[in-house]
Amino acid sequence: MKNQSSLKIISFFSLIFFLPFAFDSCVNKPAGDTVATAPPPKDTALVKASADTIKAWQDEDFGKITFNRKYNDIARYIAGMKAWPGSPYAKLENDSVWSKFHRNFDYSWNQIATTRLEPMTEWGNTELATERKSKLDIFYPLSGPDILHANYFFPDAKNYRLYALEINGALPDLNNMNLKTTENYLNAVYSSLADIFKRSYFITHKMSTELNASNVNGTLPLICVFLVRTGHEIINLKYFHLNDDGTETELPKDSLGTHHNDLVKVYFKNSKNNSIQMVSYMKCDLSDGAYTKNNALKTMFTKMKPCITYLKSASYLLHYGFFSQFRDLILSKSKTILEDDTGIPYKYFPGDKWYVSLYGVYVNPVSDFSGVFQTDLLDAYKDTILRKPKKLPFSLGYHWGSNKQNLIKAQLRS
Repeated sequence: MKNQSSLKIISFFSLIFFLPFAFDSCVNKPAGDTVATAPPPKDTALVKASADTIKAWQDEDFGKITFNRKYNDIARYIAGMKAWPGSPYAKLENDSVWSKFHRNFDYSWNQIATTRLEPMTEWGNTELATERKSKLDIFYPLSGPDILHANYFFPDAKNYRLYALEINGALPDLNNMNLKTTENYLNAVYSSLADIFKRSYFITHKMSTELNASNVNGTLPLICVFLVRTGHEIINLKYFHLNDDGTETELPKDSLGTHHNDLVKVYFKNSKNNSIQMVSYMKCDLSDGAYTKNNALKTMFTKMKPCITYLKSASYLLHYGFFSQFRDLILSKSKTILEDDTGIPYKYFPGDKWYVSLYGVYVNPVSDFSGVFQTDLLDAYKDTILRKPKKLPFSLGYHWGSNKQNLIKAQLRS
């Protein structure tokens, strides 16, 4: 995600990347066509039969997780997915607004599933086999609401920890929305995902507008959309505030999460093995100036266990001095770092400490950024004898127009 950059860096974005992608302008499939969508969990029938009888799960990591199906029902509606039996929102699918939204969303989702998500899964089966078997948390700073790509790379992780500047927000109250309000909301959801569909990343200056309270209202709705679209079932969600001593205080209202160090946790059921997983998202500033003053964040990260870090389309922030403390934190806590060249510079992975695998191709950074070209990384990509860069069968990153993308996997040597 393009996130937490200085105003000088962000100012370029509006000229180059802001391309209107409104809901009504999406390509429509003929009404008679059938468009593939992500399948529901394999135990769909069981879920439906037991929805009213299963009240809670007892999880060894999360404790007692009470089942509240309303979050899953709302998420399916705003993801353009047909309601499961018993949903009070099934009747809302009859209007033309939702029907059009459903058709357009299905079409766009099918495109990225075929060209990006499915190849990511196959690639990860081989190249991330060790990481997928680990029980380490997935640490995804500068993420925005992008649980989508983290989950596809690491589908069975118990915990996904996302951090960015956008507010947590809340799911919409569908019972108190008229047709026009609903149309505006669905339009905003689709528009906010336009760059994910087209480019694979969010753009910070657009997120600040599209995820404010008057539009999609935060990252939470999009996180939930991604979860149900990938076949998972949302079990419950809770809001917390991170205290200075690193502990968390649960917040009582569904609509909180607008302040720094507020976080939301979404508990969901794995679509393959029915285990309970959790994604947490925290609104916070990770730049050195803010991080130095944030005792709660420093305490939490100091106590954080070893993890797998994922970085994508990170605006090269970790190349700069004003993100040096957080860069050092990532290097000290990570067993594996999966990133593109916009993450931690290659020079911070010395061969005696890290084993580095290269994928795709390395070319000049896009024109929005200057002073971040890595000569040593280019030399490594040219080394076909020692480094032997491998092909990358999908496009993920800033070079979406040319598909000249790269991925770097750095594994800490034991």
